[in-house]
Amino acid sequence: MMNRKQRRAQEKENGAKANGKPQPPSPTEPVDTHDPVELHALGIAAFRAGQLDKAAALIAQAIAADGQVPSFHYNLGIVLKAQGRLQDAAASYQQAIALKPDYADAHNNLGNIWKALGDREKARASFSRALWTKPGNADTHYSLGLLCSEAGEHHEAVRHFQSCLEYDPDDSHGARILLAHLGAGDAPQRTSPAQLQKIYDVRARFWDQESGYFAHRLVAEALREHAGQTGQDILDIGCGTGLVGATVRPWAGRLDGVDLSPAMIEKARAKELYDTLDQADLVCVMSERRDSYDAVLGAATLIHFGDLHALFRAAAVCLRKNGLFVFTLFPDESGDTEFAIAGSDRLAQSGCFRHGAGYVERLAADCGFCVLTLKHVLHEYDQDGNPVPGLLAVLRHE
Repeated sequence: MMNRKQRRAQEKENGAKANGKPQPPSPTEPVDTHDPVELHALGIAAFRAGQLDKAAALIAQAIAADGQVPSFHYNLGIVLKAQGRLQDAAASYQQAIALKPDYADAHNNLGNIWKALGDREKARASFSRALWTKPGNADTHYSLGLLCSEAGEHHEAVRHFQSCLEYDPDDSHGARILLAHLGAGDAPQRTSPAQLQKIYDVRARFWDQESGYFAHRLVAEALREHAGQTGQDILDIGCGTGLVGATVRPWAGRLDGVDLSPAMIEKARAKELYDTLDQADLVCVMSERRDSYDAVLGAATLIHFGDLHALFRAAAVCLRKNGLFVFTLFPDESGDTEFAIAGSDRLAQSGCFRHGAGYVERLAADCGFCVLTLKHVLHEYDQDGNPVPGLLAVLRHE
């Protein structure tokens, strides 16, 4: 068995591998704050906790102690990008590449920085270099697919998204949805579990600071308006970090949560709001809990399902008579479509669907619900400050 010094030496030699994401040191192990490997690991732990300034400072200290480890510069680039310091992030990725010219992930991330800075030619060159060093890189095929799509090069975009799916069969990038968005395939029934976990494991770090997101408040206010009394047994589907739970806890007798993302569940558990929390598929959970709840709440959860039949039927199973099903959707104004990929590129890339009001009404009737409320609302603001419309639905189980 290696001793601590030998372990650090091997990790340094390997360039802190595992995609530049070493595990933080054990809390019981003493930390040598002069050791670059441990400073780097602490920086990664701070980044995962959403502490960006601390993460940047710690990794910078690691680089000051030993600037010859490519992954140190690579991970500093990730933190700097999260801070919005794009030029500094580019410099960090360039330094990682200078130390390790075949660093495919660094080339790919640098391409995304050039793209964000509006330099598409530099972005394309970086992505091409990434593919040259690692031809089966699903991340790079995805990045090139987005670049080509935005440039109107649809044939090339389709080719790269298909390659992305070939190398990422679990579809953690959401390539199937984007192919459907480009008209090159049928819309899937729902967002892939792999993509959901990937998206929300990242968003968990910052979700509680999202001031331009309103779905949790809309759902909670609708519950208060229609429930009529406190002491409700409530299931929060897609509970995330507990934004809905924190708002409805005073109204709840029992409050249970379910989410697919372990990072989201961990954040929710730390708040001690829920009686139970399950990392599981929400349709399975609802189907197994017959007549268990007075309300099922889904803030920005059904947006990741295209076909809502199975979900509505499962909600009907777990709700008691006169129980409430309250949720938000993105509206489809294109006509009488049941569901489609979200209209905006950004929402499509986030694995979102849109639904028509008529579809919700028909499905509610088929599954034993009456519609109490179905109205247009302001769901959130996007990253550029543009309003994103939503649908708020309140259904009662008959």
